[in-house]
Amino acid sequence: MKKFLITVDTEGDNLWQWKPGEKITTENSLFIPRFQDLCEKYGLIPTYLTNYEMACDDRWVKYGRKKEKDGKCEIGMHIHAWNSPPEYELNMLYPGNPYITEYPDDIIVKKVKYLKKFLEDRFETEMISNRSGRWATDDRYFKVLAECGIRVDCSVAPQLDLSKIPGRSKNCGNNYTQYSGKPYRIDKQLIEVPMTSRIVHKTVVGSLKHRAKVFLLGEEKWLRPISKSLQELIILTEQVEKEQNDYLEFMIHSSEFMLGGSPYYKNAEEIELLFHVMDEYFSYITRKRYVGSSLAEYGRKINEHI
Repeated sequence: MKKFLITVDTEGDNLWQWKPGEKITTENSLFIPRFQDLCEKYGLIPTYLTNYEMACDDRWVKYGRKKEKDGKCEIGMHIHAWNSPPEYELNMLYPGNPYITEYPDDIIVKKVKYLKKFLEDRFETEMISNRSGRWATDDRYFKVLAECGIRVDCSVAPQLDLSKIPGRSKNCGNNYTQYSGKPYRIDKQLIEVPMTSRIVHKTVVGSLKHRAKVFLLGEEKWLRPISKSLQELIILTEQVEKEQNDYLEFMIHSSEFMLGGSPYYKNAEEIELLFHVMDEYFSYITRKRYVGSSLAEYGRKINEHI
């Protein structure tokens, strides 16, 4: 039975434009219920990968805790290393927000332990699933996750090269071009369930040079609705199905549900288009007999087989 996983990076408002020292707001917590209602319409179970500032928002905690207890969603962990206690200053050599992998070993341990306990205390449930901020991973980080009781990670973006995206103290995004798009075991305690991302080769409009480049070299595509195009999601879905994967992993940021919460949706009409596209895509997925699952549930299922 094919599973459809929905992962929501549940974080502050429009962090794409946030600058160090500015206050982070979390008004998008008021817009999550609309998305949750859409998921429930199709029997889907989103995993809300929650970061520190959203775990400080009583409105989200009250709502998320009830939905989790009712079995309608999962609450997981999402570390934004630059905004997750304890504080630790890195040398600022590049303009990006820091990756968790830039920090010394002992600081990684402290940040993971702190956030996991904080989330568990706030939501009154065990944290099983995780995604790192900015898709950052390395062996040290995976070791800490496993030792702290995380059982499912979804930070890997197969086929994509993120290595040129700067951090704070060094230029150290991950290059995932050679990574598998299927779940795999990191160690006996921790399973990786990679994001649904691929290089897609297709026919497009535009200049001859652009058309040749996309057809021959392909384009990076994520199973997320920022293009506001149902067809784009379907093209990627069909490509992944040819690999005989038994799951799809959709992602979105909680702030994208709110006007002004991201750079992708410029007005109320575009927000409505976003929800229309998601509604149509979730209907399409359901007709193809995908069944909704949380990350933790899927991780438990495949743990017996890999």
